[in-house]
Amino acid sequence: MFDSLKASLSEALRPILPLPMWQKMVVLASTFFVIVAAYLYMGFMPIQDEIAQQESQVKLEKVLLAKNQKLAQDIPRKQKEYAKLEKQLKVALNMLPKKSQIPDLLENVSWAGKDSGLEFSVFKPEREVAKQIYAEVPVALDVTGSFRQLLTFLKRVGEMPRIVDIKNLTLSQASNNALIVKGQAVTYRFVEEVPKSTRTTGRVR
Repeated sequence: MFDSLKASLSEALRPILPLPMWQKMVVLASTFFVIVAAYLYMGFMPIQDEIAQQESQVKLEKVLLAKNQKLAQDIPRKQKEYAKLEKQLKVALNMLPKKSQIPDLLENVSWAGKDSGLEFSVFKPEREVAKQIYAEVPVALDVTGSFRQLLTFLKRVGEMPRIVDIKNLTLSQASNNALIVKGQAVTYRFVEEVPKSTRTTGRVR
């Protein structure tokens, strides 16, 4: 094998053997530079490009790692916030009456007004207004009484364990100086999920 390589090298150098020394040096230098250039172009430069790509990938991975580590350190705080919000949601939902509790709640509102000395001329439930997880249950009301009696009524409604808002009030004065109040008592009920067995429209035979 060595002899074959030596023969091939001698055959390649044979054309330049008769040339003067300076021409031989020029040919050998040119050949050397061509070999070096070919190595740089075909071997060294692709390797450098690959190294640069790998370094960029490593930097990106380090940035992602630092970001994930920061997020991981923030998980306990997020878990505490989630638990707090979940607890607040449960408290809020407990303040929303269920559909079966609405009649009793409205009766309590009516009694709160009567116990405060107000006289009801209108106390009429109106159509519900559906929201996302709750529905507004408005009741139109017209009452007559004094300003002090109205304040007592509002205070009692505000102290109820279930949420009831008195809103859209308009006040006017009757001929006997009594206060005429028109508005709405609005409560909010939690929209209970319909059981899957009752969602079907057809009958099972």
